[in-house]
Amino acid sequence: MRLGFIGTGTITQAVVTGLLRFDFPFDRISLSPRNAETAAALAALDRRVQVGKSNQEVLEASDVVCLAVVPQIAANVLSELHFDSRHHVISFIAGMSIDEVRRLVRARSKVVRAIPLPAVAEGKGSTAICPADRVATSLFSALGQAVEVDDEAKFDALSAVTATMASFYAVLEAQASWLVRQGLDYDAARSFLSGYAVGLAHDTTRSGKSFTGLIEHCMTPGGINEQVHNELSKRGTYAHFAEALDRVLVRIQGRL
Repeated sequence: MRLGFIGTGTITQAVVTGLLRFDFPFDRISLSPRNAETAAALAALDRRVQVGKSNQEVLEASDVVCLAVVPQIAANVLSELHFDSRHHVISFIAGMSIDEVRRLVRARSKVVRAIPLPAVAEGKGSTAICPADRVATSLFSALGQAVEVDDEAKFDALSAVTATMASFYAVLEAQASWLVRQGLDYDAARSFLSGYAVGLAHDTTRSGKSFTGLIEHCMTPGGINEQVHNELSKRGTYAHFAEALDRVLVRIQGRL
């Protein structure tokens, strides 16, 4: 497999790092020269990773092409390139539909969408793929969990959920700040909460229970978990997530 990446930012860095770390079989990886420092650092990791002189050179050296540019410049970048039917295109471009990508590519290439996140560098996390695709699934199942969906409405919903990353850390920061007010050093609070969060996340992967089942498993009648959960539920805290995600989905689908 000859892989190419148009755009060499955080996600490309994570995907390439993961592919190397977990010995994914490939013949060559060609990188966009746009972010020269990141591209050079990745090329230094393995002789099969090379930096192209241009994005077009990356295309010419690749069969599977990952589009990893931000939406604001995608049209300008892709309109300058010449794809052909042999290219298997995997688009990471947020909010850009398969039809939109296909129009910009201007070739009879296979086009799929994927949402890899930085954790793929460590072989963790999930990558949404639309539609089901053998090539994309083989790539991302090697780097964590690959989740295939059959239409872009579902893919957009999964994309919207990734908008909760900052909120996840904000919840941990609120707990850390509370611990500091109780007299702990911030570093100790952060260390404890980091391990605590990893343990909870691990429980979701080792157990087949629904999230509701995990909630119930954590609570004993009259216990402290039940107390906090009930208080937050009564205040509508969890409902705010759905309302915020509804607004994000509208934005992703271009209805604003």
